[in-house]
Amino acid sequence: MMEWLEGLPLVLGKYIATLFFIGMIFWAWLRPHNFIFEGAPDKSRWRDLRIWATVFLGIQVVLYIVF
Repeated sequence: MMEWLEGLPLVLGKYIATLFFIGMIFWAWLRPHNFIFEGAPDKSRWRDLRIWATVFLGIQVVLYIVF
């Protein structure tokens, strides 16, 4: 039933995971500004969750690309 899967190259999984991480970065930046800072005591730049998501997911993307 899954014979077609054996014919796919292993690097395809790497590409799919990388695209998924990049998609999550774009999704994070599509969130409204008010949603990001909801419940935060101030609107400092370091509290912007979109930046943190970009940094950490960017590290994951680099790791998937390199290894």
